[in-house]
Amino acid sequence: MSAAPGDVEQDAVPRSARWLVGALLVLLVVPGLVGFDLWPLTGWRLFSLARNETQTLWVLEAVDGDGSSRLVDVEELPLRYRHAEWPMADLPGASTARRQAVCEALLGAVVDVEPSIAELRIARDRARLEEGDGAWAVVDDLEVIHTCRPADLEAGEA
Repeated sequence: MSAAPGDVEQDAVPRSARWLVGALLVLLVVPGLVGFDLWPLTGWRLFSLARNETQTLWVLEAVDGDGSSRLVDVEELPLRYRHAEWPMADLPGASTARRQAVCEALLGAVVDVEPSIAELRIARDRARLEEGDGAWAVVDDLEVIHTCRPADLEAGEA
């Protein structure tokens, strides 16, 4: 049985759906080819960038009254501090007031994790992977950007 010339095929995909699929494919492929990242479009670099033995991270170093220190992982802090590296990354070019504000905000959360803290250091860590005696070890190279103390928090509250 053949269809009459004016009949429309029932299983045909609408033209608007084809345009939509085509536009979505272009939006997914073009950023990868051109290499720009504009959320939610991506250049697909997350898993395609080559990694080397040196990585730069932003870290929090808690110093006790006796001078001993340890790196505080942002995962130990409350959930709202999980992306703390973003404001820390802006600190090298920021004003002293901005640095102090960010440091005090982080200090409030770190005090809950490290009650004996005497000083908080915000540092850029150029961590290197080095092999020695058949094992790999991470060597931290901290560059302190800003420090603050619990007394700064108390002075701010007064």
